[in-house]
Amino acid sequence: MTTSPPAKSSQSTSADELRAEIAETRAELGDTVDALAAKTDVRARTQARVADTRAQIRQTAARARITARAKAGPALEQARAYSAKTRQVAADTTPRIRTLSAAGAATILVLVLVGVRRRRKAAAMPWYRRR
Repeated sequence: MTTSPPAKSSQSTSADELRAEIAETRAELGDTVDALAAKTDVRARTQARVADTRAQIRQTAARARITARAKAGPALEQARAYSAKTRQVAADTTPRIRTLSAAGAATILVLVLVGVRRRRKAAAMPWYRRR
């Protein structure tokens, strides 16, 4: 059984196919090596995990902020209205408070003066006429 060598064109075609297959295998091996290297690189994996966790925390914080603002909106408006009402009442009662304070101070002054006068008068009396 003698086999005749294949024709030149079939050899070149099979050689081209082999080269393409070798290039594809090399690319697959390169990807496999990169995947294994990534698995063994603990530092890079840890940094990636930290970055993912930070992103999740930021998203959670943003959602919480939005929810808090949505829930605080009506309460904030009520607080602003109450604050404005309180300011108005304070502005309305300030002259009244000043008047009452002045009247109270005048009353205390009169009582002190009456007390001082009684003591002076009592001190001027002889001891047997004092009560």
